[in-house]
Amino acid sequence: MKMEQLKKDAYYHIFNRGINGTRIFKDEENKRYFLRLIDKHLSGKVAILAYCLMDNHYHMAIRVLSDEKSVTQGFSNLFNAYAKAFNKQENRTGGLFERPFKRKRIKDEPYLRNLIVYIHTNPENDGASDNFQNFEFSSYPAFLSKKTEMISIETEEVLMLFDNLENMHSVHTQTIGKQSQMLDLSGFENLTGLSARTPPSTEKPSLQGFGNLAGQTNNEPDLQGVADAEDPLVGLNNEMKNQFYTYIKNLQNTITSKLEEVDGLAKFREDKWKRPEGGGGHSRVIENGAVFEKGGVNISAVHGALPESMQNYFGVVDADFFACGLSLVIHPKSPMVPTVHANWRYFEMYDKAGNIVDQWFGGGQDLTPYYLFDEDAVHFHSVCKKACDFHNSGFYASYKKKCDEYFYNAHRNEGRGIGGLFFDYCRASTEMSMQNWYDFLTEVGDSFLDAYVPIVEKRKDLKYTEAHRDWQEIRRGRYVEFNLVHDKGTLFGLKTNGRIESILMSLPPHVQWVYDHHPEKGSEEARLIEILQNPKEWV
Repeated sequence: MKMEQLKKDAYYHIFNRGINGTRIFKDEENKRYFLRLIDKHLSGKVAILAYCLMDNHYHMAIRVLSDEKSVTQGFSNLFNAYAKAFNKQENRTGGLFERPFKRKRIKDEPYLRNLIVYIHTNPENDGASDNFQNFEFSSYPAFLSKKTEMISIETEEVLMLFDNLENMHSVHTQTIGKQSQMLDLSGFENLTGLSARTPPSTEKPSLQGFGNLAGQTNNEPDLQGVADAEDPLVGLNNEMKNQFYTYIKNLQNTITSKLEEVDGLAKFREDKWKRPEGGGGHSRVIENGAVFEKGGVNISAVHGALPESMQNYFGVVDADFFACGLSLVIHPKSPMVPTVHANWRYFEMYDKAGNIVDQWFGGGQDLTPYYLFDEDAVHFHSVCKKACDFHNSGFYASYKKKCDEYFYNAHRNEGRGIGGLFFDYCRASTEMSMQNWYDFLTEVGDSFLDAYVPIVEKRKDLKYTEAHRDWQEIRRGRYVEFNLVHDKGTLFGLKTNGRIESILMSLPPHVQWVYDHHPEKGSEEARLIEILQNPKEWV
C-alpha cells in the first residue's frame, strides 16, 4: 500500500492491527490507556472525528492540524508508548503493531461520511457488540451524551456532515449487516471543503493492505504490497518483500526530503535503473550543496540466479535469490560535520521450485567524525539504544559491539568511525519472528534522522581552516579503503552485477593519501585516532 503523506488540513482514515492479527487490547483498561495516550500524544496535532477500538485493531477518522513531522512523530510516540507498556504487562518483547501504520487520505465528503458510519458500526458488524450504540470504546456514544469522552471528539463537525443527530442515527442503523454495500450518503450540504463527488453506491472505505482485521469472513480485498508499475517488484507476490520494499521507498522519500531541507541549496537527482538479470533500483544523489558535498540515498530490489561466486560464499548450490534494501552515505562539506552511513536490507534464497529456503534481515547505521565532539557521539548512540530497547534490552550492546568489529580497518588497526549499530542474518527464531525483525529494523530506520540531523544542524556553521579540510580528506581516504577492501555490501553488489554508479556512490569526491602521515601528539586529530583504535562505550 502506497504511503500517504499526512498533510495539514487534510482528512485521513488511520487504521492498523496487531502483528499477524494478534490482540493488541487484552482488557478494557488497555483500551482506556490507549485513549489516554491518544490524548497525550495527538492533542493539538489532529482532530478526531470518529474512532473505535477492537480487540486486535483500531480505526480513526482524523483531520490533520499540524505539520507532517510532528503528526507522524505523535503517532510514533503513541504506538511506541503503548507497545512498551503492553509488552511489560504481558511479559513479551518485540513489535506489537504492524508497521507502518496504515493511512488513507479522504478526498471527498461522501466518502468521509461513509467512513464515519463504517467506524461506528464496526463493533456490531464484526460481532464485538450486540448494539454499536452502546459499545464503550467507540466515539458514537459521545454523540448521544452517554459517556464522558477521554479524548476530544469533533462532534459538532460530524453532526453537521449528517445535517442532524436524527439523520446520523438513521444512516448508521441502516448499515448494520450491509457493510459490503455502503449507502450513498451524498446530498447533505458540503461542509468540509472536500470534493462533493458522489461515489458509487458500493463504494466503502478502502482497507487496502489490511486484510481481514477481525479474523472473520468479509469482502475486503487484501491488496497488501501491490507494486507500482515502475517498481522492480512487479510480479513478485511475497508479503514480506513487498512490505519491506514499500517501507524503504517511503523512507527514501522521508530522508531525502529532510536532507534537502537541511542543505537549503542542492537537490537530490533521481536515477532509475534496471538490472538485466532481474530487478533494479532508484538512486538519488546530492552534490555540491551548501552543507552536503556528496551523498546518495539508494534503494534496490534485485533477484535471479545467485552467481556461482556467491553460491560458494553462502555454501549453496543452484540457488535463486532476492535482495532488497536502502543504502545511504552522506559526506558533508564541513570537516566539523561527520559522515554518516546507514543500510537496511532483506534477503531471500530459493530452491529451484521457488520455495524460500532461507531469509533474513540486516542493517545498521554508523557515524564517522573527523573532529570528535563527545556530546554528538553520545546523542547518536543514545538514539540507537532507544530504538533497540523498544524491542530487546540486550540488542544495543550486542549490535554496537558488532558495529565496532565490522567497520574496522584491520590493515590500519583502527575503526572506520565511532560506530553505531550493525546486525545481520536476523532470522526467525522462537524469540523473534520475521515480522518482529521487520519491526525492529524499521524502528532503527525510523530513528535515523533523529540520530543524525541534530548533529548536522549544530556543527554545519562552525568555522574551519584549510588544515581541518586536509585532515578530513586524509580520513576520507581511510573510509574509501574500508569500502573497497572490506565491505561485504560492495562485494555483493559487484558479484551480482549490480549498478556500478550506485555501488560506488559511497566514495567521497575529494580524498588525500599522504605518505606515512601521523597527527601531532596531543592534538584533536590524535585524540580521534586514539578512540578509533580503542572503541569507547558512549552510553
